[in-house]
Amino acid sequence: MKRILVLLLTLCLVLSCLAGCKKNKSDDQIDNSGSSTTESSETTTESSETTTESSEETTEQEVFPYTHPLTGEPLKKPWSGQIVAVMTNNIEKSMPQHGLSQADIVYEMEEEGSITRNMALFSDVSKVDAIGSIRSARTYFVSVAEAFDAYLVHCGTSNHASNGKYDHSGHKVSEWKDLDQFYNSKYFYRDQTRLNAGYGWEHTLFTSGEKLASALEGKALSVPTGNDNTDFGLQFGNDIDLNGDKAEDITITFKGTRKTGFQYDATTKLYKRIQHGKDSIDGNTDSPVYFKNVIAIYTKQWRCSCENSGHQFYNTIGEGEGYAAINGQIVPIKWSRKDVNSPYTYTLEDGSPLILNVGTTYIAFAGAKYPIIYK
Repeated sequence: MKRILVLLLTLCLVLSCLAGCKKNKSDDQIDNSGSSTTESSETTTESSETTTESSEETTEQEVFPYTHPLTGEPLKKPWSGQIVAVMTNNIEKSMPQHGLSQADIVYEMEEEGSITRNMALFSDVSKVDAIGSIRSARTYFVSVAEAFDAYLVHCGTSNHASNGKYDHSGHKVSEWKDLDQFYNSKYFYRDQTRLNAGYGWEHTLFTSGEKLASALEGKALSVPTGNDNTDFGLQFGNDIDLNGDKAEDITITFKGTRKTGFQYDATTKLYKRIQHGKDSIDGNTDSPVYFKNVIAIYTKQWRCSCENSGHQFYNTIGEGEGYAAINGQIVPIKWSRKDVNSPYTYTLEDGSPLILNVGTTYIAFAGAKYPIIYK
Protein backbone atom coordinates (compact mmCIF):
# COMPACT_ATOMS: atom_id res chain seq x y z
CA MET A 1 0.00 0.00 0.00
CA LYS A 2 2.81 2.40 0.91
CA ARG A 3 4.57 1.52 -2.33
CA ILE A 4 1.44 2.44 -4.29
CA LEU A 5 1.18 5.83 -2.55
CA VAL A 6 4.84 6.58 -3.27
CA LEU A 7 4.38 5.78 -6.97
CA LEU A 8 1.30 8.01 -7.18
CA LEU A 9 3.13 10.94 -5.57
CA THR A 10 6.11 10.50 -7.88
CA LEU A 11 3.82 10.47 -10.95
CA CYS A 12 2.10 13.70 -9.82
CA LEU A 13 5.43 15.46 -9.40
CA VAL A 14 6.59 14.43 -12.90
CA LEU A 15 3.35 15.61 -14.52
CA SER A 16 3.56 18.91 -12.60
CA CYS A 17 7.13 19.57 -13.84
CA LEU A 18 6.20 18.76 -17.45
CA ALA A 19 3.25 21.17 -17.34
CA GLY A 20 5.42 23.95 -15.85
CA CYS A 21 8.10 23.54 -18.49
CA LYS A 22 5.58 23.58 -21.32
CA LYS A 23 3.96 26.77 -19.98
CA ASN A 24 7.28 28.64 -19.60
CA LYS A 25 8.33 27.76 -23.14
CA SER A 26 5.03 29.02 -24.56
CA ASP A 27 5.35 32.32 -22.63
CA ASP A 28 8.85 32.88 -24.03
CA GLN A 29 7.60 32.30 -27.55
CA ILE A 30 4.73 34.76 -27.10
CA ASP A 31 7.01 37.47 -25.66
CA ASN A 32 9.58 37.06 -28.41
CA SER A 33 6.94 37.08 -31.09
CA GLY A 34 5.39 40.30 -29.71
CA SER A 35 8.76 42.09 -29.52
CA SER A 36 9.63 41.12 -33.08
CA THR A 37 6.30 42.37 -34.41
CA THR A 38 6.70 45.74 -32.66
CA GLU A 39 10.23 46.22 -33.95
CA SER A 40 9.15 45.31 -37.48
CA SER A 41 6.30 47.85 -37.29
CA GLU A 42 8.67 50.58 -36.10
CA THR A 43 11.12 49.74 -38.88
CA THR A 44 8.33 49.92 -41.47
CA THR A 45 7.23 53.34 -40.12
CA GLU A 46 10.78 54.67 -40.21
CA SER A 47 11.20 53.38 -43.75
CA SER A 48 7.94 55.09 -44.75
CA GLU A 49 9.11 58.37 -43.19
CA THR A 50 12.46 58.09 -44.97
CA THR A 51 10.70 57.50 -48.28
CA THR A 52 8.47 60.55 -47.67
CA GLU A 53 11.47 62.74 -46.79
CA SER A 54 13.31 61.49 -49.86
CA SER A 55 10.28 62.31 -52.01
CA GLU A 56 10.06 65.81 -50.54
CA GLU A 57 13.77 66.40 -51.14
CA THR A 58 13.39 65.30 -54.76
CA THR A 59 10.52 67.77 -55.25
CA GLU A 60 12.43 70.67 -53.65
CA GLN A 61 15.62 70.11 -55.62
CA GLU A 62 14.38 71.16 -59.06
CA VAL A 63 17.25 71.88 -61.39
CA PHE A 64 17.44 75.22 -63.22
CA PRO A 65 20.66 75.00 -65.24
CA TYR A 66 20.08 78.16 -67.32
CA THR A 67 19.51 81.86 -66.63
CA HIS A 68 17.51 84.54 -68.40
CA PRO A 69 20.00 86.70 -70.35
CA LEU A 70 18.35 90.02 -69.42
CA THR A 71 17.28 89.43 -65.81
CA GLY A 72 19.27 86.42 -64.56
CA GLU A 73 16.14 84.56 -63.50
CA PRO A 74 16.61 80.75 -63.35
CA LEU A 75 15.33 78.75 -66.32
CA LYS A 76 14.89 75.03 -66.96
CA LYS A 77 15.89 75.40 -70.61
CA PRO A 78 17.84 78.00 -72.63
CA TRP A 79 16.05 81.29 -73.25
CA SER A 80 14.60 81.71 -76.72
CA GLY A 81 12.53 84.65 -77.89
CA GLN A 82 12.37 88.06 -79.53
CA ILE A 83 13.68 91.09 -77.69
CA VAL A 84 11.73 94.26 -78.41
CA ALA A 85 13.17 97.73 -77.75
CA VAL A 86 10.45 100.40 -77.55
CA MET A 87 11.11 104.13 -77.71
CA THR A 88 8.98 105.97 -75.16
CA ASN A 89 8.42 109.63 -74.34
CA ASN A 90 10.03 111.08 -71.25
CA ILE A 91 8.98 114.71 -70.89
CA GLU A 92 6.69 115.82 -68.10
CA LYS A 93 3.76 116.69 -70.38
CA SER A 94 3.66 113.08 -71.61
CA MET A 95 3.35 111.43 -68.19
CA PRO A 96 2.48 108.83 -67.15
CA GLN A 97 4.45 106.31 -69.16
CA HIS A 98 2.90 102.91 -69.81
CA GLY A 99 4.55 99.49 -69.65
CA LEU A 100 7.92 100.40 -68.11
CA SER A 101 7.37 98.35 -64.96
CA GLN A 102 7.30 95.19 -67.12
CA ALA A 103 10.48 96.00 -69.05
CA ASP A 104 13.56 93.88 -68.34
CA ILE A 105 15.97 96.76 -69.02
CA VAL A 106 15.30 100.49 -69.48
CA TYR A 107 17.83 102.80 -71.13
CA GLU A 108 17.62 106.57 -70.73
CA MET A 109 19.58 108.92 -73.02
CA GLU A 110 19.50 112.59 -73.83
CA GLU A 111 18.01 114.04 -77.00
CA GLU A 112 17.87 117.56 -78.34
CA GLY A 113 16.32 120.33 -76.27
CA SER A 114 17.72 119.04 -72.97
CA ILE A 115 15.15 116.24 -72.84
CA THR A 116 15.69 112.51 -72.46
CA ARG A 117 14.00 109.50 -73.98
CA ASN A 118 13.57 105.90 -72.81
CA MET A 119 14.24 102.70 -74.69
CA ALA A 120 12.51 99.84 -72.89
CA LEU A 121 13.61 96.26 -73.60
CA PHE A 122 11.08 93.43 -73.30
CA SER A 123 11.98 89.75 -73.62
CA ASP A 124 8.31 88.72 -73.83
CA VAL A 125 6.32 91.72 -74.99
CA SER A 126 3.13 89.67 -75.41
CA LYS A 127 2.56 89.89 -71.63
CA VAL A 128 2.47 93.70 -71.62
CA ASP A 129 -0.67 95.81 -71.92
CA ALA A 130 -0.35 99.35 -73.32
CA ILE A 131 3.14 100.68 -74.15
CA GLY A 132 3.83 104.35 -74.75
CA SER A 133 3.70 107.03 -75.60
CA ILE A 134 5.89 106.15 -78.60
CA ARG A 135 8.48 108.59 -79.97
CA SER A 136 11.26 108.70 -82.56
CA ALA A 137 14.71 107.11 -82.38
CA ARG A 138 18.24 108.40 -82.82
CA THR A 139 21.43 106.74 -84.03
CA TYR A 140 22.61 105.72 -80.56
CA PHE A 141 19.33 104.02 -79.71
CA VAL A 142 19.62 101.98 -82.91
CA SER A 143 23.17 101.03 -81.94
CA VAL A 144 22.22 99.94 -78.41
CA ALA A 145 19.28 97.91 -79.75
CA GLU A 146 21.77 96.09 -81.98
CA ALA A 147 23.71 95.01 -78.87
CA PHE A 148 20.64 92.90 -77.98
CA ASP A 149 19.65 91.90 -81.53
CA ALA A 150 16.37 93.62 -80.70
CA TYR A 151 13.47 94.80 -82.83
CA LEU A 152 13.36 98.60 -82.48
CA VAL A 153 9.82 99.97 -82.15
CA HIS A 154 9.54 103.72 -82.82
CA CYS A 155 7.86 106.50 -84.79
CA GLY A 156 10.45 107.84 -87.21
CA THR A 157 14.19 108.45 -86.77
CA SER A 158 16.78 111.08 -87.54
CA ASN A 159 18.05 110.85 -91.13
CA HIS A 160 21.42 109.69 -89.90
CA ALA A 161 19.79 106.77 -88.07
CA SER A 162 17.63 105.81 -91.03
CA ASN A 163 20.79 105.51 -93.15
CA GLY A 164 22.19 103.02 -90.68
CA LYS A 165 25.07 105.14 -89.32
CA TYR A 166 25.34 104.81 -85.59
CA ASP A 167 28.14 107.11 -84.54
CA HIS A 168 30.95 109.36 -85.73
CA SER A 169 33.03 106.33 -86.72
CA GLY A 170 30.42 105.31 -89.29
CA HIS A 171 29.52 101.93 -87.76
CA LYS A 172 26.80 100.55 -89.96
CA VAL A 173 24.39 97.64 -90.23
CA SER A 174 22.72 96.99 -93.56
CA GLU A 175 19.43 95.78 -92.09
CA TRP A 176 18.62 96.37 -88.46
CA LYS A 177 15.41 94.94 -87.03
CA ASP A 178 13.12 97.89 -87.60
CA LEU A 179 9.45 98.34 -86.66
CA ASP A 180 8.67 101.95 -87.57
CA GLN A 181 5.11 103.25 -87.14
CA PHE A 182 5.45 105.11 -90.46
CA TYR A 183 5.45 101.78 -92.30
CA ASN A 184 3.60 99.56 -89.80
CA SER A 185 0.74 101.76 -88.65
CA LYS A 186 -1.68 98.87 -88.00
CA TYR A 187 0.41 97.86 -85.00
CA PHE A 188 -0.01 101.28 -83.34
CA TYR A 189 -2.96 103.41 -82.20
CA ARG A 190 -3.83 106.84 -80.88
CA ASP A 191 -5.02 106.88 -77.29
CA GLN A 192 -8.48 108.46 -77.41
CA THR A 193 -8.54 109.11 -73.67
CA ARG A 194 -5.43 111.23 -73.99
CA LEU A 195 -6.81 113.04 -77.01
CA ASN A 196 -9.97 113.86 -75.08
CA ALA A 197 -7.88 115.06 -72.13
CA GLY A 198 -6.00 117.55 -74.31
CA TYR A 199 -2.61 115.82 -74.58
CA GLY A 200 -0.46 116.98 -77.48
CA TRP A 201 -0.67 114.82 -80.60
CA GLU A 202 2.96 113.69 -80.13
CA HIS A 203 2.08 112.27 -76.71
CA THR A 204 -0.80 110.04 -77.83
CA LEU A 205 0.81 107.31 -79.97
CA PHE A 206 0.71 103.85 -78.33
CA THR A 207 1.16 100.19 -79.07
CA SER A 208 0.49 97.06 -77.02
CA GLY A 209 1.99 93.67 -76.29
CA GLU A 210 -0.72 91.99 -78.30
CA LYS A 211 -0.13 94.20 -81.36
CA LEU A 212 3.64 93.79 -81.22
CA ALA A 213 3.37 90.01 -80.78
CA SER A 214 1.26 89.98 -83.93
CA ALA A 215 3.80 92.15 -85.77
CA LEU A 216 6.64 89.80 -84.81
CA GLU A 217 4.84 86.59 -85.68
CA GLY A 218 7.07 84.52 -87.93
CA LYS A 219 10.06 86.86 -87.58
CA ALA A 220 13.53 85.73 -86.52
CA LEU A 221 14.39 85.15 -82.87
CA SER A 222 16.91 87.38 -81.10
CA VAL A 223 20.35 85.82 -80.89
CA PRO A 224 22.58 86.57 -77.86
CA THR A 225 25.66 88.54 -78.85
CA GLY A 226 28.01 87.38 -76.05
CA ASN A 227 31.23 85.49 -76.68
CA ASP A 228 29.67 82.08 -75.96
CA ASN A 229 26.46 82.98 -77.80
CA THR A 230 24.34 82.41 -74.69
CA ASP A 231 24.14 85.90 -73.18
CA PHE A 232 24.11 89.63 -73.81
CA GLY A 233 27.16 90.44 -71.71
CA LEU A 234 25.36 90.58 -68.35
CA GLN A 235 26.16 88.42 -65.32
CA PHE A 236 23.86 87.84 -62.35
CA GLY A 237 23.81 86.60 -58.77
CA ASN A 238 21.77 86.90 -55.56
CA ASP A 239 22.17 89.24 -52.58
CA ILE A 240 25.10 91.05 -54.17
CA ASP A 241 27.41 92.92 -51.79
CA LEU A 242 29.39 95.57 -53.69
CA ASN A 243 31.30 96.61 -50.58
CA GLY A 244 30.84 100.17 -51.82
CA ASP A 245 29.62 103.52 -50.56
CA LYS A 246 26.12 103.94 -49.20
CA ALA A 247 23.71 104.90 -52.00
CA GLU A 248 20.08 105.10 -50.93
CA ASP A 249 19.38 108.36 -52.74
CA ILE A 250 20.88 108.79 -56.23
CA THR A 251 20.69 111.66 -58.74
CA ILE A 252 21.82 111.22 -62.36
CA THR A 253 22.16 114.47 -64.31
CA PHE A 254 21.88 114.60 -68.11
CA LYS A 255 21.70 118.38 -68.44
CA GLY A 256 21.63 121.05 -65.77
CA THR A 257 17.81 120.94 -65.68
CA ARG A 258 17.22 117.28 -66.60
CA LYS A 259 17.74 114.79 -63.79
CA THR A 260 16.57 111.32 -62.88
CA GLY A 261 16.60 110.11 -59.27
CA PHE A 262 16.38 106.81 -57.43
CA GLN A 263 15.33 106.05 -53.85
CA TYR A 264 16.31 102.74 -52.27
CA ASP A 265 13.90 100.63 -50.23
CA ALA A 266 15.89 98.36 -47.90
CA THR A 267 12.85 96.14 -47.30
CA THR A 268 12.27 95.24 -50.95
CA LYS A 269 15.89 95.89 -52.03
CA LEU A 270 14.57 97.89 -54.98
CA TYR A 271 15.30 101.35 -56.36
CA LYS A 272 12.26 103.53 -57.07
CA ARG A 273 12.67 105.81 -60.07
CA ILE A 274 12.01 109.55 -59.63
CA GLN A 275 11.24 111.81 -62.62
CA HIS A 276 10.43 115.52 -62.68
CA GLY A 277 10.59 115.47 -58.89
CA LYS A 278 7.89 112.79 -58.60
CA ASP A 279 7.61 109.01 -58.54
CA SER A 280 7.86 107.52 -62.03
CA ILE A 281 4.42 105.93 -62.45
CA ASP A 282 3.38 103.15 -64.82
CA GLY A 283 0.01 104.16 -66.24
CA ASN A 284 -0.98 100.51 -66.61
CA THR A 285 -0.82 99.89 -62.87
CA ASP A 286 -0.80 103.39 -61.36
CA SER A 287 2.18 102.20 -59.33
CA PRO A 288 5.81 103.38 -59.14
CA VAL A 289 8.49 101.87 -61.38
CA TYR A 290 11.25 99.95 -59.55
CA PHE A 291 14.60 98.45 -60.54
CA LYS A 292 16.97 95.98 -58.90
CA ASN A 293 20.07 97.48 -60.51
CA VAL A 294 21.00 101.05 -61.48
CA ILE A 295 23.88 101.72 -63.88
CA ALA A 296 25.13 105.06 -65.23
CA ILE A 297 27.93 105.21 -67.79
CA TYR A 298 29.89 108.11 -69.22
CA THR A 299 30.73 108.34 -72.92
CA LYS A 300 31.52 111.00 -75.47
CA GLN A 301 28.49 113.02 -76.62
CA TRP A 302 28.18 115.89 -79.08
CA ARG A 303 25.90 117.69 -81.52
CA CYS A 304 26.28 116.85 -85.20
CA SER A 305 25.80 119.38 -88.00
CA CYS A 306 25.68 116.59 -90.61
CA GLU A 307 21.90 116.97 -91.01
CA ASN A 308 21.74 120.70 -90.38
CA SER A 309 19.65 119.81 -87.37
CA GLY A 310 22.05 119.71 -84.43
CA HIS A 311 20.99 116.19 -83.49
CA GLN A 312 22.46 114.63 -80.35
CA PHE A 313 25.06 111.89 -80.70
CA TYR A 314 26.70 109.46 -78.27
CA ASN A 315 29.68 107.24 -78.87
CA THR A 316 28.18 103.81 -78.21
CA ILE A 317 31.28 101.76 -78.97
CA GLY A 318 34.61 101.72 -77.16
CA GLU A 319 35.14 101.91 -73.42
CA GLY A 320 34.62 104.23 -70.50
CA GLU A 321 33.75 104.61 -66.85
CA GLY A 322 30.58 104.79 -64.79
CA TYR A 323 28.82 103.68 -61.61
CA ALA A 324 26.65 100.77 -60.52
CA ALA A 325 24.25 100.80 -57.56
CA ILE A 326 22.94 97.54 -56.09
CA ASN A 327 21.40 96.78 -52.69
CA GLY A 328 21.91 100.32 -51.40
CA GLN A 329 25.60 100.49 -52.33
CA ILE A 330 27.44 102.11 -55.23
CA VAL A 331 30.87 101.50 -56.82
CA PRO A 332 32.82 102.84 -59.81
CA ILE A 333 32.76 100.54 -62.86
CA LYS A 334 34.15 100.28 -66.37
CA TRP A 335 32.24 99.49 -69.56
CA SER A 336 33.34 98.30 -72.99
CA ARG A 337 31.93 97.29 -76.35
CA LYS A 338 34.17 96.34 -79.26
CA ASP A 339 31.78 96.77 -82.21
CA VAL A 340 28.13 97.19 -83.18
CA ASN A 341 27.53 93.44 -83.20
CA SER A 342 28.90 92.94 -79.67
CA PRO A 343 27.28 93.32 -76.25
CA TYR A 344 28.16 95.81 -73.53
CA THR A 345 30.26 94.33 -70.75
CA TYR A 346 30.70 95.81 -67.27
CA THR A 347 33.52 95.26 -64.80
CA LEU A 348 34.61 96.55 -61.43
CA GLU A 349 37.70 98.74 -61.25
CA ASP A 350 39.93 95.70 -60.63
CA GLY A 351 38.73 94.12 -63.88
CA SER A 352 36.50 91.46 -62.32
CA PRO A 353 32.97 91.14 -63.78
CA LEU A 354 30.18 93.30 -62.38
CA ILE A 355 27.61 90.86 -60.98
CA LEU A 356 24.07 92.24 -61.06
CA ASN A 357 21.20 91.27 -58.81
CA VAL A 358 18.63 89.01 -60.43
CA GLY A 359 15.90 91.33 -61.68
CA THR A 360 15.37 94.46 -63.77
CA THR A 361 18.04 97.01 -64.65
CA TYR A 362 18.09 100.74 -65.45
CA ILE A 363 20.99 102.06 -67.56
CA ALA A 364 21.68 105.76 -68.22
CA PHE A 365 24.08 107.37 -70.67
CA ALA A 366 24.81 110.20 -68.26
CA GLY A 367 26.00 113.71 -69.01
CA ALA A 368 29.81 113.55 -69.07
CA LYS A 369 30.12 116.95 -67.36
CA TYR A 370 27.97 116.01 -64.38
CA PRO A 371 28.91 113.71 -61.47
CA ILE A 372 26.59 111.06 -60.08
CA ILE A 373 25.35 112.36 -56.71
CA TYR A 374 24.48 109.83 -54.01
CA LYS A 375 24.09 109.56 -50.28
